[in-house]
Amino acid sequence: MEIHKTAIIGGDTSLGKDVKVGAYSIIEEGVEIGDGCEIGNYVCIKRGTKMGKNNKVYQGTVIGNPPQDLSFKGGETFVRIGSNNTIREYVTIHRATGEGTIIGNDNFLMAYCHIAHNVKIGNGVIIANAAQLAGFVLVFDYAFISGLCPVHQFVRIGEYSIIGGGYRIPKDVLPYSLTAGDPLRARGVNVVGLKRHNFGKKSIDILNRAFRFLLSRELNTHQAIEMIRKKLPQREEIKHLIEFIESSERGVAI
Repeated sequence: MEIHKTAIIGGDTSLGKDVKVGAYSIIEEGVEIGDGCEIGNYVCIKRGTKMGKNNKVYQGTVIGNPPQDLSFKGGETFVRIGSNNTIREYVTIHRATGEGTIIGNDNFLMAYCHIAHNVKIGNGVIIANAAQLAGFVLVFDYAFISGLCPVHQFVRIGEYSIIGGGYRIPKDVLPYSLTAGDPLRARGVNVVGLKRHNFGKKSIDILNRAFRFLLSRELNTHQAIEMIRKKLPQREEIKHLIEFIESSERGVAI
């Protein structure tokens, strides 16, 4: 364990094996940090935070501050961070109102990202520089949110999707999609991302056919779903795509 002499470590704090804490960092009481984590300089990790193993947190990051939520009246809430995450410079991650803010494993949060209260992020997610996630956003596995994107509260970002840089995200983003524009809408299938995650040609071809129905100007969303059910093999990704659309509360970006 390597703790810089200027770091401040609160009482009842659990630091795992081989943890490194840089200069002028503050880790408040009750925080739990797993084996192999590296905490950079000038990092502040507040009470209510627990993280797993082998996370790397860069300088200036603040984790576990109270939520920016007028309905928050205090109380014990938390941030949970899994393992093998990279959290770059000046990222802010807030505690929840009520339940928790939860980040999974193997995620890459680039500099100046904001993760608000009650956000849930899955595994393998990339969030580029200065993207801003409002409260209760749900990001599914292997999504890619490009830089400078503001994501509206309660929005869902589907798995294996990619969102172009700088676009406002007011609606749910379809899984497997390449989504961009103002107003935001799906432009097609995230073919490059799917290939990188070992989706086969058959799966990609069927998803392309599904998206042609969804993006057709001749069909509304309900009609497009009926055509997908009627015309396409009901593979797992097709079933999930339909379920995602039908369960949307904010509407989907089509």
